[in-house]
Amino acid sequence: MTTYAVYPGLEALQQASRTRRWLRLSEVSETLDEVSSYLSESTGRKEDIAGFLRENARPHRADMDRLFVAHTGIQVGISRAVMKRTRIDGLAGCSMGDLARGAVSGSATLRQMIGIVWHLAQYRHLSPPGELASVRPAEGIFDAAQLGWLRGTRLSLSLWSERYGALAGPSEAIAALKPRGRELGLKINQLYPYPFHSELMRPVAESVRGLVHGWDIRPPAVPVFSSIFLKHLVSADEMREEALAGASNPVHWFETVRSLRGEGVTRIVNIGPTDTITSWIPQSAEFSDVEVVDAWDLCGDDIAEGCAA
Repeated sequence: MTTYAVYPGLEALQQASRTRRWLRLSEVSETLDEVSSYLSESTGRKEDIAGFLRENARPHRADMDRLFVAHTGIQVGISRAVMKRTRIDGLAGCSMGDLARGAVSGSATLRQMIGIVWHLAQYRHLSPPGELASVRPAEGIFDAAQLGWLRGTRLSLSLWSERYGALAGPSEAIAALKPRGRELGLKINQLYPYPFHSELMRPVAESVRGLVHGWDIRPPAVPVFSSIFLKHLVSADEMREEALAGASNPVHWFETVRSLRGEGVTRIVNIGPTDTITSWIPQSAEFSDVEVVDAWDLCGDDIAEGCAA
């Protein structure tokens, strides 16, 4: 059995109650303390990322910048706990989840990744106006006509599953698509007021290049599959280029799961903290032989002392 741990994007923190329960796990609380100290170096003030998550029922509305940091921190903490409990053969991420995945792989340090995360948070305003909008069928899964139309819009299309995707681009262009989308049985709604995963984010991505110049980036110590490039990343240069490309390129999560299954991956551990990129897998006939395990099911019983081996 080959097991991969997978890392969702920012939407994984939008269910506050499922996020907060992790704050009682020692590996997570210790990692968030570590992350808070790194963030304090950048802001010049005392930061408390665990407190931020504890105090805000909707952290994505309270402070988007610190949400970026909290997302990476909590995923690294959960990973540290999970890897004490079960064997992980490889890693795959989705959107912002790739940054936590980069730290867990050993390619970069957590301090370096928090530096990138905070830089992205601060510099996302460099992009022209735009948005990332969810798109899903009103019923069932995408049909051929819906997918054909979406691919013909010339906007950046990310496909997370048979039932869920995202369009990124200028807000007016996305708004203009909604009437035809409704006719085709599609629901299109704004996720974030920034055009993540589109060419509009290239100025932000290029600003990261200057930040990481000269950094000691290493080949991953654990196999890594990229949902941006749809291939395994084996060198330090490949890891660096993916970190630069993530903000301005679409995510191919559905094809990532298909590729991993084709390579013999039959068990997926969802790092979470919610199941935004894995809940559809057990419902898909194509992946009926793939077992999905939630990280909470591995560690939730060990809240008192951490996740014991």
